[in-house]
Amino acid sequence: MSSSRVTIQDLADRLGLSKFSVSRALSGKPGVGKATRDRVLRAAHSMGYRVSQEFAQTNGQVLFIRQEVDPVSSELWLNLLHGAEMEGERRGLSVVPRQARYLNDPASIDSTVVGLILAVPYPAELSGIAAKIGLPVVCAGYVGALEPVDHVVGTDWEAGVAVGRFLMARGHREIAFVHGNAKLLGRAERFRGLRDAMREVEGATVHDIVFDESVGFREAFLAHLRAGSAPTALFCAHDGIAVNVISELARLDVRVPEDVSVVGFNDFISASQVVPRLTTVRTPQLELGAAMMRCIADRALNPDFRTVPPMRIALVSELIERESTGPATSTQWRARCLAAAG
Repeated sequence: MSSSRVTIQDLADRLGLSKFSVSRALSGKPGVGKATRDRVLRAAHSMGYRVSQEFAQTNGQVLFIRQEVDPVSSELWLNLLHGAEMEGERRGLSVVPRQARYLNDPASIDSTVVGLILAVPYPAELSGIAAKIGLPVVCAGYVGALEPVDHVVGTDWEAGVAVGRFLMARGHREIAFVHGNAKLLGRAERFRGLRDAMREVEGATVHDIVFDESVGFREAFLAHLRAGSAPTALFCAHDGIAVNVISELARLDVRVPEDVSVVGFNDFISASQVVPRLTTVRTPQLELGAAMMRCIADRALNPDFRTVPPMRIALVSELIERESTGPATSTQWRARCLAAAG
């Protein structure tokens, strides 16, 4: 049904309730219980009925669903949350953080909730559950192929291309992508972009250095060198890895950027505090959070927007050049590094 044809009587017939009960549930007035109000509002969303914008904007909450966050990525999720909160204030909506396990009990979701933001590393694991609740859903990450929910991400592939071209313009022809988790699609897209850029220059070689982040970069890097490679630049999946890489290279008597250039991703606070300061890709984290809130607000408050197909929104990042990158030089450092490792 379109929103122009759905009536309170349609909702009452669907739910087996009186028009009086449905009307009071939709308006937020007393006289109906929480469970009934929840049923009515979910049915209204699923059938395309326009819930009172005044009611939604006065009482509406958006759940910011998150999982246990590791220390490295906590800055990212907090910035996304802050961006969503700022946009929510403009729209008259509040943001309520909740753990992912909250979705296991849909009945616990308050009737004032108008949408869900999935700020989790693997949104495809939860998006199906969230969509069944009957509220607008937007994911802060890549969803499954053709999955009918919105997602808002950064331009990961373009970032990889930009980093590759940036380094090759400085003479680097052997570059490694350094990461600890190949399952995250954002990282995979950056790696794909790096490979695509390096195909533009004959003789350029890209390597893949994967390591256990709980163990550290050192042993994986040494194994790579002992196998015969000597990358002059390292593109790290995020700034936390890049900071660890710079520290380990110093212990191995490898200078940054004189011997090896290092590039990070996200532009966390640590990027400008490490020595040398980190060249990185700045992702628009506050703006990503705001864009997710706009998706929810449009679908929850604008009935005409509910017929718009699911959207894939990507916000453009920015390459920030600092002191951790320089021109490619000889690979004489490789022997010095292996000798330092013992």
